[in-house]
Amino acid sequence: MRTLLSFCLLCGFLLLSGCASFQQVKFPPPDEVFITTGDGDITKPYEPIGQLIYAKKGVRIGLPLIGLIPISDAVVGKAINEIIANEARAMGGNAVINLDIKWTSPRNGLLGLGADGGAVFIQGTVIKR
Repeated sequence: MRTLLSFCLLCGFLLLSGCASFQQVKFPPPDEVFITTGDGDITKPYEPIGQLIYAKKGVRIGLPLIGLIPISDAVVGKAINEIIANEARAMGGNAVINLDIKWTSPRNGLLGLGADGGAVFIQGTVIKR
């Protein structure tokens, strides 16, 4: 009986525990690559170059204690400042508009058990102003 009660309390604790995550993302300077989630104050006409799509699934091993080690987490700021900006320049554009970001934060799980590296999906339209 005591074991069952302990098990029920543990399950209740796991079900009622929640988590929230927050990440601040800074865009690169506008003179390098202009990035916006809308189409804002873009002087028209502009030349659309193409659509940019980026997806990454983070990697963590979901085993006790080992799952606490971030092997390759999905980080939004790094993706925008390094990958999206560089790819936009490589495509011949100097701005990315209508940026859509979907992000699932990395999770540690319960002492590493069930850990997940998160996921990030970013798409936008590359233009030349």
